[in-house]
Amino acid sequence: MNPKLKLLAEAQGGVFSRAQAARCGYTLGQIHERIQDGRWERMRHGQYAEAVDLGHLPPWEQQTVHHRRLVHAVMNSMTPGTAAVSHQSALVMHGVPLWGADLDDVHLSRLDRHRGGRIAGVRHHRGKLTDSDLTTAGGLLVTTVARSLFEMACTSSFEAAVVSADAVRRDRPIGEAELERLLEVTAFWPGSATARAALDFSSPLAESVGESRLRVLLHTYGLAAPVLQAVFTDAAGFVGRVDFFFAAERTVVEFDGLLKYADGDREALIREKLREDRLRALGLQVVRVTWADLQHPDRLITRIRQAFARAGAPSVARSTGGLPPHIFSGQPSSSVDIP
Repeated sequence: MNPKLKLLAEAQGGVFSRAQAARCGYTLGQIHERIQDGRWERMRHGQYAEAVDLGHLPPWEQQTVHHRRLVHAVMNSMTPGTAAVSHQSALVMHGVPLWGADLDDVHLSRLDRHRGGRIAGVRHHRGKLTDSDLTTAGGLLVTTVARSLFEMACTSSFEAAVVSADAVRRDRPIGEAELERLLEVTAFWPGSATARAALDFSSPLAESVGESRLRVLLHTYGLAAPVLQAVFTDAAGFVGRVDFFFAAERTVVEFDGLLKYADGDREALIREKLREDRLRALGLQVVRVTWADLQHPDRLITRIRQAFARAGAPSVARSTGGLPPHIFSGQPSSSVDIP
């Protein structure tokens, strides 16, 4: 790619149009040749991008990168000011984690009189947007994080909505006034009940997509609501902070994304083993959960209930009343004394 087109594409998320390539000195034959030999990728009709190798990324991140380029391709073909990127497409532009949200189509909210509906891989939404609903991200006009979250939550599953809501509450908290405004605006939208339930269930203490998905699974199967990010100490001092603590069941559940062991760090493995031994020495059961375990929920829930049984606790849902005196639900810095 010549320097002129490269600079132009970088300002547009890596995407450029056929007309822009031509103005930068490429003939139609040269454009076709680059597409045929794989140097350029056709994003949609008349919109291209330089091919990139995403093989080092996990599948869901590959999908996010591809969708971001699609968004730029769509907006690069639009008349400026006629639409704003919205719903999950806007969340992608804002860098909010997504899981399970449909990224096959690019979502736009129309600012003109264009009718809604799906056309050529783009879902056009009609709705009244105010200035407070709009911002920019990646050089594009988009709906705000808060508005985008509500839009996505109304059109996605409970799990997908919780994953993104947890991340937003953790990293970009929504002000009380804005939250109330959007609750009122979306009160009668289709899917608003799912959105409200997901927002009520969400927590800023969930630290990853995996933890959010696991928390939804525990809730779905009727287990007690665990304490999140509880800190444990013993006679030697700090033991660790755990993802989920079932106090009445004396069981710790840890989501292990395995990323910290990806480089084969033997020291990290040893430290984790010693930490787990110290937790068990406090009379706790410890259950480790991986991404693969989430694909077999029945089997996973059975493992957790077996841990409850080993601890001499019932495996049915119960409140977390009767916590030890130094544990405070929802406080990531709280310490736990095990009687």
